Amino acid sequence: MDRNRGIIIIGMIASIIFVIIGCVWLSSSAETLEEVAERFSVRENPIWDAPLLNYEIPGLEGNTVANIALGIGATLLILGLTFITGKLLKEKERN
Repeated sequence: MDRNRGIIIIGMIASIIFVIIGCVWLSSSAETLEEVAERFSVRENPIWDAPLLNYEIPGLEGNTVANIALGIGATLLILGLTFITGKLLKEKERN
């Protein structure tokens, strides 16, 4: 069990490092996705437009620290959901 915990911790540290590097690198990018889309004459056609599914916090657009916090929070949420799903499947297998 101790080895599994170590693997999870190493994975979380790697995920957080990727979130930080990605947010800092992408925030310093000279061109935005909208500019690239304009260059290729791509129009927006949202399949599902839900305000809660936005990748930025309203009012804090472009704030690197807020984006890092959001990325780490999403990573922890996904880890938690995966862990709970694994526990439920393991219990189901025992029964």
